Amino acid sequence: PSLPLHTYTLETDKWMSDLPESLWAVPLSNLSLPGSHDAMTYCLDKKSEVSANGSKLLQLLDKHMHCIVHPIILRWSITQDLTVLEQLDAGIRYFDFRIAHKPDDPSMKLYFVHMLYTTVEVEVILWDILRWLKNHPWEVVVLAFRNFDGLDGNHHKHLVSCIQKIFSYRLCPRNVSCLENVVLIF
Repeated sequence: PSLPLHTYTLETDKWMSDLPESLWAVPLSNLSLPGSHDAMTYCLDKKSEVSANGSKLLQLLDKHMHCIVHPIILRWSITQDLTVLEQLDAGIRYFDFRIAHKPDDPSMKLYFVHMLYTTVEVEVILWDILRWLKNHPWEVVVLAFRNFDGLDGNHHKHLVSCIQKIFSYRLCPRNVSCLENVVLIF
């Protein structure tokens, strides 16, 4: 018997685990997953640099009128105010990650970007997500990596290597013939 709506409390950090058994065999591509656009913009701050791949005019204005222009860019750039872990706990299961490598940085460090570079590194956030997944083993998270500002072939290989190292067997196998076959039954 189903509970009256007013007595049911959704635990957003484990909503997938609580789905009715009738949905377990539904292809993941047929489920609506709550998502986060520019998921990492919550960690932009006044120290965040303007992206080298952004508008040249914006870069010029920020350089010469930083005190006026930078706060405006910052306000335009922030689309999220919850951390990734808070977003996961709130039920978000799809993350839009825009990846960047800062110019003139000789390291392999990768950051997130949305007009401005984040101050947090990609690898740190991926480890945070893994720890969250270990505590929520029946939840599925989709990470969409895109943009790749300033990444060359070596940076891209480094990103793929980090993803494989961190998530290992938790990654959707490459030999899945069609994503429509991916379901929640483990």
